[in-house]
Amino acid sequence: VKGVLGDIASAVLMKILYGARVARYDLLRPVGALASRITTWTDLCDKRLHRLVSYIHTCPDLSMYGWIGDDPQTLELVLFCDADLAGDRNDHKSTSGAMLCLLGPNSFMPISAISKKQTSVSKSTPEAEIVAIDHGLCKEGLPAIMLWEVLLGKPLKIRLMEDNAAACRIVITGRNPSM
Repeated sequence: VKGVLGDIASAVLMKILYGARVARYDLLRPVGALASRITTWTDLCDKRLHRLVSYIHTCPDLSMYGWIGDDPQTLELVLFCDADLAGDRNDHKSTSGAMLCLLGPNSFMPISAISKKQTSVSKSTPEAEIVAIDHGLCKEGLPAIMLWEVLLGKPLKIRLMEDNAAACRIVITGRNPSM
C-alpha cells in the first residue's frame, strides 16, 4: 500500500538529518533507513516516520555534547567502529558505523559520525567489521588527520577502537585466509 507521506517524506527526513549530523548521532541510522525507501514509500514507512518524529518530540533536550579540558598536546584522534551482521530485515545487509572523537585525559569531543548500509551481504561478522573500519577510516578518519594536525600543531595518528577480536587480528596481521 502506497504511503500518504511519500510526497513530503524526503523534505522531513533531510531536516531531521541536518539535526542528526550536528547534535544527534542516534538518529543517523533510522533516517538513513527511511531515506533508502523514498522511491518505494509504503504505509509501513509512514508509521516508521511517525514513530521517529514522535521519538524526537519526546526527548527534545537530548543532545550530544563534548568538552575539552586538556592541553592540545595531550589530545588524540580516536575512531570507534562497529557493524551489525545482516541487520536490515528487508535485504539482510549489514550496517557499518563509525564515530571520530578528540580524546584526552579530561576531554571528549565528538567530531563526526557515519552510519551506512553495506552494498553487499556480509558472510561473517569480521567481514562486516572490516567494512566498518574501512568506511570509518576513509570517510571520517583520513580526511580529518590533515586538518587536526594543522589545528593541534603536531603530527597525529588515529587510534582505532574495535570490539571484535577477529577483526582486530585481521587489521594487525593484514590477512585472513577465510575471507
